Amino acid sequence: MPTTAGDIYVRSGDSGAFTAVEYVQGGWITVDSGSTMRSLDESRLKDGQVVYVRSEAQTYITSKFIAFSTPGYNGFSNSASFAEFNFPSTGGGGGGGSGDITAVFAGDGLTGGASSGNATLEVDAGKGISLTGGVTVNTASSHFTNGVVDLAIFKQTGSVYSTNNNLAITGSLSIEISDSKTFTLFSASRELFKIDNEGIVIFTTQSSTPSATVGGIYADTSGSFYFGSVD
Repeated sequence: MPTTAGDIYVRSGDSGAFTAVEYVQGGWITVDSGSTMRSLDESRLKDGQVVYVRSEAQTYITSKFIAFSTPGYNGFSNSASFAEFNFPSTGGGGGGGSGDITAVFAGDGLTGGASSGNATLEVDAGKGISLTGGVTVNTASSHFTNGVVDLAIFKQTGSVYSTNNNLAITGSLSIEISDSKTFTLFSASRELFKIDNEGIVIFTTQSSTPSATVGGIYADTSGSFYFGSVD
């Protein structure tokens, strides 16, 4: 026959629980839900006591606060709070590793992470980045090609490349002219002269007399050449 004394009973015989205690201050206690845990009277709890919540399959550790005694606690009555707690792994059997890591967060350039369970981090592919077979620069992306075009000195306009930049060249400059091509110099859209691929300098004929310049040469519409000289 079981003998009952308060919340404690002792069972005789070789089956069943030897003792059963509903509330124990200190050690371990099992409750059905988180709300049941939070409704426990603080007098039935002890600092460091482990509580297992069956509905969550999660263990919690108790922090006990004693009024006018616990450093940093300004309450006027005793209280308790609960924080998730997992026992360190003892290793073997394929269990998880040991340690005090409670969460893994994704830093710059990463996504994923978790505060419980398995934590997976992945590379956050930004503009111009490809993750196929590893992290590579996607040179075919518009982000990459537009960036190169923006930085280029010469930009394509139709079938030609042009620039409005001021150019300064230190060192030698070589210009190669292929067959049937010419090197032409313009002022705005007005052609001034050109050099063909045989080295012939071709002046653009002037319909009116330009400003006289010493050492200058120009050709009029009749094909006559004029040279600038000092009077």
